[in-house]
Amino acid sequence: MISFLNLEYFLLLSEKLNFNLTARELHITQQTLSGHINKLEKCLGVKLFLYGPPLQITPAGILLKTYASEILSCKRKMEESLFEMQRQKSGTITIGTTYSRAQFLLPPIIRDFKKKYPLVQIKLFEGNTPEVEAKLVKHEVDVAIGFQPANLKSVLSIPLYHDPFLLVIHPAVLEQYFPDRPSHQFRIYNDQTIKDIIQYCPFLIMPSDTTVGKYCHQYISDQKLHITKILELRDVGTMLSMCYSQMGFMLCPRTLIQCSTYPFSKEHIIHPLPGFKPLMISINYPEHQKHSSLIKSFIKIVKENLNNSLIPSVYNSSDKNH
Repeated sequence: MISFLNLEYFLLLSEKLNFNLTARELHITQQTLSGHINKLEKCLGVKLFLYGPPLQITPAGILLKTYASEILSCKRKMEESLFEMQRQKSGTITIGTTYSRAQFLLPPIIRDFKKKYPLVQIKLFEGNTPEVEAKLVKHEVDVAIGFQPANLKSVLSIPLYHDPFLLVIHPAVLEQYFPDRPSHQFRIYNDQTIKDIIQYCPFLIMPSDTTVGKYCHQYISDQKLHITKILELRDVGTMLSMCYSQMGFMLCPRTLIQCSTYPFSKEHIIHPLPGFKPLMISINYPEHQKHSSLIKSFIKIVKENLNNSLIPSVYNSSDKNH
């Protein structure tokens, strides 16, 4: 029977064409090496070398060299896959995301992942988008869920869903700042309605060094709007609470409203923003993790959760035309 060891010894000898040098590199005797080659020739019924001098490989040996290389390559891939399979049963995965997505998106994903891989330790890094991206680049995070990064070296992305920004405001705020206009008029969507709200009502906004804040400030600048009242908040949860408590209006990603514990849809007026291109939310991971079975399993569970949630995944037919 031919063994992997026979093939490994044969391949090295076919390269060096010298028994003495090959045996020395393998740390075996020439007699042991000859025994392996003789066994191969006997099993295959062919001569692999012409025993010169000089030592020459035969046509049968050249053919075997091709197949032996493929066989040993498959062996290495098999061993790597089996090792990875064993490692993922009790490995560690570090997930990075923003504070808001950690609250709204991750709980069902981590729950389902732990059901399938109960021995895998999960570490969670929460931070703002630049902090999460920095961890990705430094390989301190295995996988992240967030805005699709631009120009990050060695980071791969898989699109998940489009996240448009919406304007959210309670009718009581409109009644306070527009006493001469019935609040139900603001439920009729048009560009002027949006501009009036933004320019005259208190704006609950995040700082420009946050991703949400950066896009909001950019939108205001692009639309050439003049803001008179601003309440700057760094925490998304505080912004949601303030908006629900009728302290002003906010511009925020749709998923924050969908996944929020506050029932915005019952009372608040919610409008899309004209001229605001929906942002892509994606799974992002370092390139060296692309063959990790653990990362692939996590990605699969994320997609399954999104398909079963209220969030329109890019894999759903309704969102493919977005």
